[in-house]
Amino acid sequence: MYKKLIVILALYSYLPLAAETTESLTTEAQARIKLFSTELKTNLMQAVKQGGHPNGVQVCSVIAPEIQKKLASDGWTVARTALKYRNPANKPDQWEKQNLDWMLSASQKGEPLATMAKSEIIEDQGKKTFRFIKAIPMDTMCVACHGQTIAKEVKTKISTLYPADLATGFTPGELRGAFTLQKQLN
Repeated sequence: MYKKLIVILALYSYLPLAAETTESLTTEAQARIKLFSTELKTNLMQAVKQGGHPNGVQVCSVIAPEIQKKLASDGWTVARTALKYRNPANKPDQWEKQNLDWMLSASQKGEPLATMAKSEIIEDQGKKTFRFIKAIPMDTMCVACHGQTIAKEVKTKISTLYPADLATGFTPGELRGAFTLQKQLN
């Protein structure tokens, strides 16, 4: 009994250190992405079923940021970005752009987007930040709003919500964007 208790206490004493490793932070980032992706897809499918693709655009405009905020707990920042972004607030920073360019180049050489991700601890002015980025391949579900041919009512909704939209012209399997997460470590 006491041996088990000592082992458990010993494990707990290492938890703060483990929480700061790239591997454990990557695992946590991936879990947040899975929650984000699942909740967003569920909301999108419901909205499209109830009112067509213009409703889907509304979900991405309103619900996606709400999901991001909900998942941005415990010091995490959760977002999406892209080289061709719809919302100017999602414009990639230098680290994100560099990694999006890498993903695009690698995918054009035949590497699978579904597994493309990068994690890194960056130090800037004495502050350490964990960064994680994971590719979002263009899905067939997204073609109606991000594809090469977009219905007039969808285009109208997009231009109303996103007058500076750049996020069209994609085909399934292309790099649509990326989930991007960060956590301040000190």
